[in-house]
Amino acid sequence: MRTINIIISVVFLSLFICCNSNNCDKKYFNGDIQYFEENSTTTKVVKSKILTLNGNNTGMIAVYDSLLICWSPSYQNHFFKIFNVDTGEEIGTFCNKGRGDNEVISVGCIMQLFKKGNDIMTLLYASNEGKLFLWNISQSIEKGTTVYDAIVPYNNDRIFFEFYQSDDILFAYKPAEYLNANEAATPYYEKRTISTNKLIQDYPIYKTKSVQNNNVNERNSVNFFFYTWDAVKPDGSKIVQVMKHLPQINILDIPTGNLTGYRMKNSPDFSLLETNMESMDVFYNCVHADDNYIYATYWGRKPWNDHLGVELPKFNMIHVFDWNGKLLYKLTTDRSFYRVWLDPVRKRLYTINLNNDEVYYLDSEDIIFH
Repeated sequence: MRTINIIISVVFLSLFICCNSNNCDKKYFNGDIQYFEENSTTTKVVKSKILTLNGNNTGMIAVYDSLLICWSPSYQNHFFKIFNVDTGEEIGTFCNKGRGDNEVISVGCIMQLFKKGNDIMTLLYASNEGKLFLWNISQSIEKGTTVYDAIVPYNNDRIFFEFYQSDDILFAYKPAEYLNANEAATPYYEKRTISTNKLIQDYPIYKTKSVQNNNVNERNSVNFFFYTWDAVKPDGSKIVQVMKHLPQINILDIPTGNLTGYRMKNSPDFSLLETNMESMDVFYNCVHADDNYIYATYWGRKPWNDHLGVELPKFNMIHVFDWNGKLLYKLTTDRSFYRVWLDPVRKRLYTINLNNDEVYYLDSEDIIFH
């Protein structure tokens, strides 16, 4: 009987240790975690400005100087429309849908804009075709038709973010993969060649290749926990992730591979992975950045009703970090900011309202705190 009691005690102790917050952080996360104080951070109330566009602007946006690019699968024959920010006029439609040459069945939104010489460029990955497209946006506008500098065979599953690093290097994000209702493969980054799709280096975000939790069901399966939205520092040296179900951002240093998490004090942690995961709040929704600052849209409440046709709530908080993970200040906005894009030229933080497709922005004097 004494032996049985000892065994039971050991089992309970092991369960306690397993579910200890610090222990679970170290068990799952492949980096150090530092903490920031949210309540003592300065809050700045900011007012946005409306951008009037004359055309069917909808979906997700990306902006560079005078160009605003809309991506939407709802467009009939193409995936992108480009507008002139100064005039509001539509410049053209690009990246045609179809099965012909230089056409795609589906392609994701723009994750990164970069300059190659004098041209504005982006990478697009078409999973159905197994191809990577180097879209020359500047030449497309000049010639009035879609111009791809290169189309490369690229059979690669589960790419969600593709960040251009150099002429033959990209960073591909492999998101969490659903294995079954109780298990998911954990996300990670890969450094790969563009021309030959060769793996150069893995950048693991988690210590285990998969996570299993028998306390969850199909409705709240494990892979949902790992959802992030990511952005690359324009100089190519770092990637930032903002986590949906933890008040935490992760910064991956590309040259060293070092990963650091920055989490709000006295908040949920990775021990959530060992619960039934039915009461998880939503924290960060989106992020974009320049070489100095990170702009992360923040919710910090229970999930909202996201059924089709239901009006979304107002998302009016933006956390501003530096690239060392320090929370510098908070922006309280007059309008809703959910998905955001920072134009590096005019230093404007843009968004599109998902309820009514209205486009507006915060100007440089509002988003840069002096």
